Amino acid sequence: MHAEAIDGRSGAPVGAAPSSHPTPVYDIRALEVELGGRRVLGPVDLRIDPGAFLGILGPNGSGKTTLLRALTGSLPPGAGEILLHDRPLSGYRAGELARVVGVVPQQFSLDFGFTVEEMVAMGRYAHSGRGAENGNDTGMRLRGMPERAADGEAVAAALAATELTELSGRLITELSGGERQRALIAQTLAQETPVLLLDEPLNNLDLNHQLEIMQLLVTLHGAGRTIAVVLHDLNIAAQYCEELILLDQGHLVARGTANDVLDPTSILEVFKVRVAVHRQGRRPYITPLWSRTARATKASGDRQVHVVAGGGAASELLEELVLRGYTPSVGVVSVFDSDYATAQRYELDVVSSPPFEPFPEEAIRALDTLMEEAEVIVVAPVFFGCGNLPSLEATLAAAKAGKKIILVERPPITERDLSGGRAGTLIEELLKAGAVEVETPAQAAEAV
Repeated sequence: MHAEAIDGRSGAPVGAAPSSHPTPVYDIRALEVELGGRRVLGPVDLRIDPGAFLGILGPNGSGKTTLLRALTGSLPPGAGEILLHDRPLSGYRAGELARVVGVVPQQFSLDFGFTVEEMVAMGRYAHSGRGAENGNDTGMRLRGMPERAADGEAVAAALAATELTELSGRLITELSGGERQRALIAQTLAQETPVLLLDEPLNNLDLNHQLEIMQLLVTLHGAGRTIAVVLHDLNIAAQYCEELILLDQGHLVARGTANDVLDPTSILEVFKVRVAVHRQGRRPYITPLWSRTARATKASGDRQVHVVAGGGAASELLEELVLRGYTPSVGVVSVFDSDYATAQRYELDVVSSPPFEPFPEEAIRALDTLMEEAEVIVVAPVFFGCGNLPSLEATLAAAKAGKKIILVERPPITERDLSGGRAGTLIEELLKAGAVEVETPAQAAEAV
């Protein structure tokens, strides 16, 4: 097979005609991969364009490593095809492929007697010109200093980029886990390929070196490299990658920017973890709240809670409850209320109503249903007027039916009663019916 000349920056064949729609680096069509007779990936359709910085996300067993191994050619497709620069991946010779695609695998045995510099120099194997096309040169000839000036410069640059220059003479077997990981990355950098595939390159690295490796990838991306990287840390992926894909049980379930992919609903469905999504500039970052898996292991007697909210009075209370593993229902609140926004952010059941109007009948019926389902009702320190009194009236009915009622009474109802005393009267009746009075949202959550 004739080997086409490859442009060192883009990885595209030299002399290829320019196009407003450039040929993708990878064009993955209906890809399926089987292991042990079981389909573990696919069908997947994916296009990776030149200059992409793609983060591959998903829980354990979702197919991330399988996808990356398929892109390296080490796992043949069971169905579908993978095109690399518009050519079947299977048609590339080993040496030719090694000049286009550099790979940092998740696991690699480094228990041999080479120095760091010698190991990194092996990344120049694809450029050696001896045995590279048929893959029968083991790279042993590279022991010691590289033969060409360009090789020496590439190795020195890779060592410097990964802060291994001072360790260049040390044996690989004497390195820590994090140092070994950096040496493996340095070897791939010395390969000087236009495409980089990295499978969890941050494994065994402390936070400082994790950030340095990601910043290095940003620099390489800025220089024109196409990068696809498997990551476990969603926040690191959000901060550094330009595009993300999300895999679940071998299927591609989401693709887009971090803002598109990292939404609470998708994360809950795929990772079984409820999260809050915040914004840091144009990038999101997430904080975990509770795990659906963890909740599933709790006793079946977990209490269902309803929160009487409104006017932003319940936002802190809702957060306290969610942090403790509850999924309270909320209402009735205006769709413009910050309590409504908080409930939406945490994907809680919420009864809403139009602003500046009495509660409609359907909202009151929905409220009654939620209170019937709840075992505990918590009344936030809401300002009560005639329009939202039905919430207190429904709470009193629930108290008389034997429900546990918790009242957050700071500030006191005398400062929040805008109903001519009717709200105060209802609170007094709730206390007579056995309602528990607390001062803070944290105390209320504890009392549940």
